[in-house]
Amino acid sequence: MAGWYLNYLGRVSMMLLLAWASTRLYHEPEVRTFLFATGTYFAYLMNAFFPIAVYPAKDAPKWRIGAKLYLGFAVFSTLLFIIIYFAFKWEDKKTRNRSTVEE
Repeated sequence: MAGWYLNYLGRVSMMLLLAWASTRLYHEPEVRTFLFATGTYFAYLMNAFFPIAVYPAKDAPKWRIGAKLYLGFAVFSTLLFIIIYFAFKWEDKKTRNRSTVEE
């Protein structure tokens, strides 16, 4: 049952990614639009087909893969957020160093 709720962590991660994209790509509206559209597309695609594959009716109520797969997705997205955060910090530091050298 907990695995089913882990499925919806993707909604939270998508909203965080969209907020980051809006902040970081404020000067590129086409890229933001593309990211929002593809993120929505993949979220709907995963929500439509993954539950069918990981929670087959023949295995009910003892599903073998469902919670493990969604937990793996949650761990992957958490690691991805940490990597993106430090990549943004590194990019900001590089930009600040470049601007101080030019002055």
